[in-house]
Amino acid sequence: MGQETRGEVEPLNRQLLVAFALSNRAMQARTREAGLLPGQPKVLEHLVGHEGCPQGDIARACVMDKSTVTSVLSRMEGAGLVERRADPDDRRTVLVRLTDEGRAAARTVLGYRAQVNERAWGGMPAADRVRLSELLDVVIRNLSDPEACEERDGGEAS
Repeated sequence: MGQETRGEVEPLNRQLLVAFALSNRAMQARTREAGLLPGQPKVLEHLVGHEGCPQGDIARACVMDKSTVTSVLSRMEGAGLVERRADPDDRRTVLVRLTDEGRAAARTVLGYRAQVNERAWGGMPAADRVRLSELLDVVIRNLSDPEACEERDGGEAS
């Protein structure tokens, strides 16, 4: 990074990987001190704005396998952070809500997220922050297409 000549672009997948790894490391260092296990902070963040949502929505929003969400939620339920209840309109659907303890933990996570975001944004001007966010939304939409993960022309996916 930073070694390329003027006009050359670093491979996007590498930049995304490095940015995610560094951001994730910074968040995990903070949330570990708060007693949260991997996966729990992003579930707490999601539930802040989506109380009483189905487990499947959590899986999609947090980019986690459904089985992983079930495991994370079981640990969170055991720790008193969330409660799961059957949807009264569809008993096959399980809805997830924060407990009071979960809301307190979510506030802590949101504070950590603000710290990590501010560190990542550094001295970047507000207009550049908005533009980067817009561009990343385009990347996310493009890669959310199921065909984006399929092999093409007999080549191997990397």
